[in-house]
Amino acid sequence: MDLERRHDLVMFGIAVVIMLLFANTLWSLTRDDEHNSDEQEGVPDTMEIPPPSMPDPSRVVDDIEELANFGYRKIDTVAHSNAGDFIEQRLSDLGYEVEVQEFTTAECGYCRNYVATYEGKNPDSWIVVGGHYDAICYSQQVVIGIEYPGCTSEGAYDDATGIGSMLELARLMKEWNVTPEHTWKFAAWDYEEWQGSGSAEGGGMGSLHFVENLPDHIEISTYINLDMFGLNWPVETQLASQLSGCEEDYYHLYLFTSPVNDWSYYSDRGLNVTDGMRENASNLQFRLNSVLYNDLSYPMEWVSVMDDTKGNSDHFNFIMHGWPATWFRGMHEFIQETGDTCEQSPKHAPTDRVDVLYQLAGGRSGLESGMKTGLDALAQLIWKDVVGDW
Repeated sequence: MDLERRHDLVMFGIAVVIMLLFANTLWSLTRDDEHNSDEQEGVPDTMEIPPPSMPDPSRVVDDIEELANFGYRKIDTVAHSNAGDFIEQRLSDLGYEVEVQEFTTAECGYCRNYVATYEGKNPDSWIVVGGHYDAICYSQQVVIGIEYPGCTSEGAYDDATGIGSMLELARLMKEWNVTPEHTWKFAAWDYEEWQGSGSAEGGGMGSLHFVENLPDHIEISTYINLDMFGLNWPVETQLASQLSGCEEDYYHLYLFTSPVNDWSYYSDRGLNVTDGMRENASNLQFRLNSVLYNDLSYPMEWVSVMDDTKGNSDHFNFIMHGWPATWFRGMHEFIQETGDTCEQSPKHAPTDRVDVLYQLAGGRSGLESGMKTGLDALAQLIWKDVVGDW
C-alpha cells in the first residue's frame, strides 16, 4: 500500500472516531436535558404552592366576643382603654414588638394606635393591614351625630370584626414563619368614629396620625382596611330580612378600592391624581380580582371589587396621601339612599352587639363562614407577597 493511500485511510479513521465521539456527546446531552426536564415536571412551580395553612375564623369570632365584652368603646372611656390594652397584649403574646402611637385631638384626650411589624425583605416598602377599635352610637335616622341617651353599643360589627381579623392574620404570619417581599404592618387604629363635631366624611384620626408621621423614605405598597365585614357571602339572607322585602339571597363582600375610573370624591377634596396613582389602583384591582375569581373562584355577583367613591373609613387617609388602598366591607348597602330593606346594618346603633350578628348570620357558624370568605382572600394576598408575586 503506498504512503498516500495509507494516509487517506488514517485520516478517514480519525474522522469516524471524531464523529462517533460527537454523536455520543450529543446523545448524552439530550438524555441529560430530558432527565432535567422530567425532574422539573416533578417539582411544582413556586407560584402554585398553596399557603401552608389558612386563617381560623373561630379565633376571630372569639376575639369579637372579647372586644364586645369590654362594653361601649367610645374614646376616652375605660372600656376603650381596656380594649386597647387587650389588643397590645394579644399582639405581644404572638411575639410582636408593639409600637404604641399616642396622639390627642380636640375630642380625644388620650388616643393610641397599636402597630406590630413583620419584617420582609424590603424594610422600606410596607403593606399595612388595619382596622379601628373605637366605637360610637348615634341616631342616623333622627339627627345625625347626636348620641342616644344612655347609648351602649358593643361595636361588634363596627369594628370588632376588623380587629379580630387583623389579629388572626398577624397570628397566621407568625405560624407560617416565612419572609415576604414587603414588610407587613398590622395596625389597630384609634378614633375612626366621628364624634359629632365637624364633618362625618373622610377617614379616622388614628390612621391620619400614622400616614402623617411616616418616615420620608417609607412607601406604602398597599393599605388593606378591615371595617365591618364578615356578614357577607356565603351567609344567607335570613327570613326576617326576606319578610321585610329583601330579595337578595346572600350578603355581599365589597372591596372598595382606590379608583381606576372615578376619582371625583378624592379630587374634589384636594387630591392631585397622578398617572402613578391610576396605575397602582389598576394593578391593585387586577391583583384582587385574580385572588377572588381565579384562586378562590368566588362568585362575582356576591364578591365585588369596585372603585371607592365615598372614602368614609381609614383607607381614605392612605388614598389622600397617594397610596393604593382597599376596604373590605360586608353586608348589603345604600339603605339610606335607595330604601333597600336588605341593609339592616347595626353599625352606630345599640343593636351593634354579638347576639345581633348571630341573628343576622343565622348563628355563630354562619358568622364564621362569612368571616372565612374575606380571611381566605387576605391569606392568599399575603401568600402572593411571600412567593414574590405581589
